[in-house]
Amino acid sequence: MNGNREKVTVRVPATSANLGPGYDCLGLALSMYSEFTFEEAEDFSVTGCPEEFRNEDNLVLVAYRRAFGAAGKEPKPVKLSIEAGVPVARGLGSSSTCIAAGVLGADAFLGGCFSLEEKLRICTEMEGHPDNAAPALYGGLTASFMEEGKPFSVPFDCDPAWRFVAIIPDYEVHTAEARKAVPREMDISKSVYTTSHALAMVRALETGDEGLVGLAARDVLHEPYRKKLIPDYEVLRRLCLAAGAAAFLISGSGSTMLALTKQEDQAEELARAVEKAYPAFQVHVLRACQEGAKVLPA
Repeated sequence: MNGNREKVTVRVPATSANLGPGYDCLGLALSMYSEFTFEEAEDFSVTGCPEEFRNEDNLVLVAYRRAFGAAGKEPKPVKLSIEAGVPVARGLGSSSTCIAAGVLGADAFLGGCFSLEEKLRICTEMEGHPDNAAPALYGGLTASFMEEGKPFSVPFDCDPAWRFVAIIPDYEVHTAEARKAVPREMDISKSVYTTSHALAMVRALETGDEGLVGLAARDVLHEPYRKKLIPDYEVLRRLCLAAGAAAFLISGSGSTMLALTKQEDQAEELARAVEKAYPAFQVHVLRACQEGAKVLPA
């Protein structure tokens, strides 16, 4: 292979898209990770994932081959080993972790032929929109948009004091189902409300303003409809806000929900309260991850 690499390991952070009013544009990388190891082999193979994904249609391998194709090269077979810390179909960007890993793995074998912007383009072509792909690649808080068919991403700072209590139910919400739940048309007053609140959300996350984040997190475009797909949403929202959370959001299309606070002790107490009420759920206290997908040292 080009690049004189025989084995490559890529680490990709989880991501949370939308962040309330930033539908299909805001995204944040979180301190939860999946790792993907590519090793030169005679044939393609996959380990570390459910049986139905252990084939050449695995999303990581599809992205790997897509990146080779974008470089005008023939992909060489690899043995792919997956350590998935990011749960599937829970609104934490699992598909973006797979796609970003495939693109970075291919790029490493190709000797680093793609710029970050080119990697974003390849990932977005596969994802359909850049809200998860951008923070997965860039890290941190991003606002992304499409112009003339090309993705653009703007990075923002996120106050490192924020804690994101990720509440992960033991059931899925599929993105396709969540998209169907959102109305296709909206009154212009709701559009203005959404735009203004998304801008305020970015400012609140940058400055660490808990009062502002609570106001900015109020969404009228998708959460009122998607919360119906999450049976425990209302109970958990009341529990978290009563316990002092500054804001409560659906992560991506769900089913994961995020409670925001800047107090470490409060975040841990909140996590314990949710675990006690919902012992079958996973609960993690996460931070914003400032570093995007990366190839780990050999």
